[in-house]
Amino acid sequence: MKRYFNILLLLVVLASTYSCEDYLDQSPEDGLTSEQVFSDYFSTRGTLDRANRLIHNYVFNDSDWSSELNGMADDCQVSATRFPVHTVLNSGNWMDSNFREIGGMRSFNVNQEFNGNDIPIEIVGKAFIAIRAVNQVMKNIDLITEYPEGLGYTKVQLKNQLIGQAYFLRAFHYFQIIRRYGGFPIMDKVYDTTHDFNETRPTYLESTEFMVSDLDKAIELLPEQWNSQNLGRATKTSARALKAMSLLYAASPLMNPQLNPYGSNSKTYNIDLAKRAAQAGAEAINGLTAGGYEMFSMEDYTENWYSRNSGFPKEAIIQAPLSPNTDPNGSGRAGQGWFLAQFEGGWAVEGQPTQNAVDKFETISGYDINDPEAQTMGGYDPNNPYENRDPRFRRLIWVHGDDMYPDLPNPNPGAARTLNALPGGWHYNFENSRSKMFTGYYHRGKFKWPGCNKWHRSRGWFRMFPHIRVPQVYLDFAEAANEAYGPNGAVPGTSLTAVQAINVVRNRAEMPNVIAKYTADKETFKKRIYNERAVELFHEFHRWHDLRRWKLAQDVFAEGIWGADIKDVNGNIVYDKKIIQGAQRIFEHKHYWYPFPTDVMNIMTKFEQNPGW
Repeated sequence: MKRYFNILLLLVVLASTYSCEDYLDQSPEDGLTSEQVFSDYFSTRGTLDRANRLIHNYVFNDSDWSSELNGMADDCQVSATRFPVHTVLNSGNWMDSNFREIGGMRSFNVNQEFNGNDIPIEIVGKAFIAIRAVNQVMKNIDLITEYPEGLGYTKVQLKNQLIGQAYFLRAFHYFQIIRRYGGFPIMDKVYDTTHDFNETRPTYLESTEFMVSDLDKAIELLPEQWNSQNLGRATKTSARALKAMSLLYAASPLMNPQLNPYGSNSKTYNIDLAKRAAQAGAEAINGLTAGGYEMFSMEDYTENWYSRNSGFPKEAIIQAPLSPNTDPNGSGRAGQGWFLAQFEGGWAVEGQPTQNAVDKFETISGYDINDPEAQTMGGYDPNNPYENRDPRFRRLIWVHGDDMYPDLPNPNPGAARTLNALPGGWHYNFENSRSKMFTGYYHRGKFKWPGCNKWHRSRGWFRMFPHIRVPQVYLDFAEAANEAYGPNGAVPGTSLTAVQAINVVRNRAEMPNVIAKYTADKETFKKRIYNERAVELFHEFHRWHDLRRWKLAQDVFAEGIWGADIKDVNGNIVYDKKIIQGAQRIFEHKHYWYPFPTDVMNIMTKFEQNPGW
C-alpha cells in the first residue's frame, strides 16, 4: 500500500516545487525554506493560484481534443474509428490504459497548464498536483508575515480568503477524482515518503463528507463577491453550488451500493442525501443575487462560451481560468480535435451531434417528440422535424438545409455552405468518402463562434468554459427535490419546488412550463428532469457522468447510437433515423467506475479495486 501511494505522492509532491512565480520554480533542496516561500502573501497566493489554474479548461487551445466525455456518452459520436476514443474508450478497454480521460492515474506531466498543448495532462492528474499545492498552503498559512496594503481588504480578510479558496479548491479537485474512481483516501495533509498509507479505502459517501466539510469551511470564509482585481475566483456561491452538486452525486443510485448492489438494475436514490442536496441547492439559489450571478437572455445565450467581451460570464459560478490561448487575437479557429468538422479544418476524429441528442429537444409547446400527442397537439411534424422545436436546438446544432455561414462570405468550396445530409450530398459524400461515420449533424455551437473555421478564421472572440452555470444549480436542486419531496413539494426553507426550478431554466430558453401530465408523480417527472439536463447542458461534458451516476448507461447504450437518415423519394424529402454503423458503446457493470491500474493493485493490502475489475 505504501508503494502505491508513493506513486500518487510523485504526482502531487512536484506541485509544491513548481508554481506560477519564478522564485517558486525551485525546491527546498535548492535552498528555499518554507518560511522564505510562505512568509509573503503574494508568493503564498501564487502557490494557491497554481491549484486554481489547474481547473481543466476543455477549450484550452486550437488542438485540445480532451472531450472524451462527449464521445463516451450518447450525445456525440466520433467520426473515425482508428482513434483511441473508439478503440479504447468506446470499446471498454480501460484497464491499464494511459489514454487521457481514463489514464489520469497513470499519465501525468507537471507544469503543463499553459504550455500551448494541454493534451499531456489529464483532469485527475491535475487534481493530484493541485491538492498537493493546496495542502502546502494550508500547512504554512500561519507563516505569512507580509500582507500588502491597497488591495481593498484587511489582513484578516486576505488570510481568510486564502484559506477559503484552499478549502474550495481542494474539494473541487478531490471531486474530480471520486466522481470517476469512487471513494478515495482523504487527502488533507502534505504527505512525505515516511507516511504509512496502509489504510482501508473509504466509501464514496465517506469521501463526500470530507469534501462537504471543506466546502462548509469555504462558504464561511469566502466573500460573496470579489473586487474587480479578483474576478473569477471562487465565491460563497461557488462553494454552495459545488456542495449541492457533490451531495446530489452522493445521493445518486451508483454511489449507494447498499441500495443498488453491483450487477443489479436497481436505481434507488439515497433520500436522506437527496434532502441535504436539495437544501444545499436552495442555499446556492438564494445566494445567486448576492454573488452577482444571473442567467443571460436567450438572445445572449452563447455569451457563456464565447464573447467579444473579456472576463467571466455572469452565469459562470465555477469557471475554468482564462489562458493565453483564450486571447481573441490568437487563432481564429479552435476545437480541431473535437467539435470542428474536418472539412472546416478540424481533425478526422471530430465528434458530431447524434440523433439521440437531437431527439431530446422538445417541441416549442413542450411535448416530448416521442409522445403521441406531440403530433396531434404539440405541433411536431415528422415531415418537417427541425421546425417548431425548443429554441436551444437550432442555436446549438446545424441540420440538413441550414446555411452554416450566415453573414459570412462563401467558404471554399462553396458547396459546403449549406448542410446537405442527403446521400450524394456534399457533406454526406465528404464524410463517407473518408470512411467516416456521419450523424447528419454538425456543431453550431456552444464553443464554435461565427467564422471559427479554416476559411474565415474570425478573431476577436474570447472563449470560456464554465464548470457550473446558474441553470445547473436549478437543475441539481430540481433533481434532489423531486427525489426527496416529489415534483410539487416545497423544500424546507424555500417555497421553490422541483417543477418551479425546472421552469426557471425552461422559461429563460423561451420554453413553456413543463406540461402538467409530465409532473404527475416523481417517476414521470424524473424523466423530464433528466431530459432537461441533456438539453440545457448539451456538449458541456455532464452527460457521461450523469448516465453513470443514474446507472442508466447500459440502458441508454443498449438502444444504440443513432444518426439522421434523410432521403429524396420522388422529389420529396423523407426524414428518418438509423443506427450508425460502426458506432459502439461497450459498457458493462464494471464500467460504471474507472479501474485502478494493475501495477497499483498488485501491491495493495487493504485497498479494494473497483468491482468487476
